[in-house]
Amino acid sequence: MSKRLLFVLGIVLLWWTAYALMFASQVVGMGEEQGAPVSWREALRYSFGGWMTWVPLSLGLYLAVRRFPLERGRLFASAAVLTLAALLVVMLRAAHVYFTNPIFGWYAQLPDFSSVLAASLSKNFMMAWTVIGAAHALVFYEQAREREQRVVDLERGLIAARLEALRAQLHPHFLFNALNSVAEMVHEDVELADRMLVSLSAMLRDALSHEQAQERPLRRELELLRHYLTIEKIRLGERLRIDWAVPEECLDVPVPALILQPLVENAIVHALARRREPGVLSLSAARRDGLLQLHVENSLAPGEPPAPGFGVGLRSVESRLQLLYGGHARFERRDIGRERHIVAIGIPLPAAAPGAAGLAA
Repeated sequence: MSKRLLFVLGIVLLWWTAYALMFASQVVGMGEEQGAPVSWREALRYSFGGWMTWVPLSLGLYLAVRRFPLERGRLFASAAVLTLAALLVVMLRAAHVYFTNPIFGWYAQLPDFSSVLAASLSKNFMMAWTVIGAAHALVFYEQAREREQRVVDLERGLIAARLEALRAQLHPHFLFNALNSVAEMVHEDVELADRMLVSLSAMLRDALSHEQAQERPLRRELELLRHYLTIEKIRLGERLRIDWAVPEECLDVPVPALILQPLVENAIVHALARRREPGVLSLSAARRDGLLQLHVENSLAPGEPPAPGFGVGLRSVESRLQLLYGGHARFERRDIGRERHIVAIGIPLPAAAPGAAGLAA
């Protein structure tokens, strides 16, 4: 038996048990008022013997309503089926009364079955339709909940698909740049090229992994970011200085996977790699105002216009923040004077972010 059917059975049992107890109480009360006392034992036997037969009948009517609900498109067909179901209930109730009369004494003198059936029709036909109405309320409620759940599942599936599509755009974007850097270095310094390949292999493992989680701890993001920066540091040499300011308390906060690397790559490709003089890339993090605030700041190339538009990486970052956190996330980029550019993102902190312990930024 399914959980849903067990739940309905529990409701039906509870309802008819309460109804039988209430009816027994009325029988006892009426007996006392009329000067013909009826014991509780006799009243309960009589009440439960009659009303509890509605438990299987109600369950059967519920199943009939689930199969043939009164709804647009088949209203008359369903009404005919449910009318037949109600008449079947009338007959079953009549048969119960007729054959159990020796036990419960429904009639002092048992009439023929047609008379019992007529009495059952007058008493039980409308009761059956009352049960059918209650069953419709329950069925329609279940259908509404199922529709809501389907909508939620579809929305989650759509968001997951869009997030995966955005994430998939990032992998070839930075991997091809990293491969180009290794290809350039292998002709100049084999040892440095080997270090670059080690870092690249770590990035490839992450790119090709089957990990489906959209979020992971900031410490994991920083580990992969260090591999990327190892490659760029070797390629740019003294032209790239890196400053870190990430406190321990931020390291275990979950962040979207690959959220920092596109920001850092944008800073290097569009600004730092175009400089002749040394430039600074600064990465900082802080927990403030219910957000994990991450800042990527970089030197601009002297005399160069600001970095052109939003590329694939930055568009993906902003889109993923919107999909994952809606209006609770922040994304901002701006120039600080003519020398510096900053990209700031804010990621909502979990209700109880664990304290970090381990990797120092």
